[in-house]
Amino acid sequence: MEAVSLADAKAHLRISFTADDAYITGIVEAAEDYVESVGVAFATPIQPAVRHAVLLIVSHFYNNREAVTVEAINAMPFGVNALLQPYREQTL
Repeated sequence: MEAVSLADAKAHLRISFTADDAYITGIVEAAEDYVESVGVAFATPIQPAVRHAVLLIVSHFYNNREAVTVEAINAMPFGVNALLQPYREQTL
């Protein structure tokens, strides 16, 4: 399921060049895979909060390309987990 298109991701990142298209496509796929792995199923049409969570993950991965950093990275107070929580499928 494509929750976010390449064009949507580039608009969110404010990128107009094509040099990173393949890289951004991979990030979108990884972000969507993460959302599915935490138990969120994509509905049709896509839920706005879930779509925005994917865009936030894409932005984070694009802007933080290293696994380690010397600078502290602070989580957003109302971040990805808060956006996805209502849509998580729970099993007993």
